[in-house]
Amino acid sequence: MKLKQADIPFAIDVDAVNRGPFPINGFLPLMETDFGNGDYYGLYWPLGRENKTPIVCELYHDEGRVCPAFSNLTKLTQWLEANDNDVEEIMIDDPQFAGALFLQAQKARREGRLDDAIHYCQLANEVLPEVSEYWLTLASLYQQTKQPTLAASAGLNSYLSNWGFGLPNDKVIYFLKLASTLPEYCSDPVVKRVALGSLNLNFGGMKINHNYDLIKECIDEYFKKNEILSALKLSQNYAIAMYAETYTFQERYHFSITQWQNDFSELCLTYLGNSRTTITLR
Repeated sequence: MKLKQADIPFAIDVDAVNRGPFPINGFLPLMETDFGNGDYYGLYWPLGRENKTPIVCELYHDEGRVCPAFSNLTKLTQWLEANDNDVEEIMIDDPQFAGALFLQAQKARREGRLDDAIHYCQLANEVLPEVSEYWLTLASLYQQTKQPTLAASAGLNSYLSNWGFGLPNDKVIYFLKLASTLPEYCSDPVVKRVALGSLNLNFGGMKINHNYDLIKECIDEYFKKNEILSALKLSQNYAIAMYAETYTFQERYHFSITQWQNDFSELCLTYLGNSRTTITLR
């Protein structure tokens, strides 16, 4: 992952990139933005965009998730300066921020401007294709405008999105079942298992959860189909869900965080040409 030296107003440790599952893989903490409550900002490189400019996310420690915050480091710096380095809410203009584009989509939808809503939602997903809520909203918009194939595609992307930004809503299952009726998606590993009623979004509070075995099957199938990003995203989501389980549950399923981190780094190096473990300054 790359970062321009001139763009860094903070002291950073290039070897401090989080390896996942939480904080999410590819997240570089900016500890100077920790205002004392355990929450802080960091740079994040989405999967497959290791050579692109990172976005800025905020880590919510107690909630166990991250949230998109700014389109780049420059915008974070401008916001901190506007707020005198305090946690005030003076906003700055950041029109290319995925969250801002998504808000535009929601506003357009409320006003009945569905074409504009779809446009802004598409842009939000292009900027950051890893937020389940963005994809689910787009799926719903496509359904509302009678475009079932596009709705199914967006629904699948909603499931495969980075669960570190929030677990998918159960409504995603509806769109995956819709996808199973379409020739373009009926053979997809996730879609097949959802259609059979075996794969769902229920995690935690169980001694045995077959979702984990099914997800591992899906990961293997995606690799065999050469759908590398889908396989890597699902591997990451497997680990995020497993991370929230008890230690006893993890042992039962032979899950080791350290082993997963090492395996995932190797997979990223093999398929993406980048282990997602260090930053290269240029």
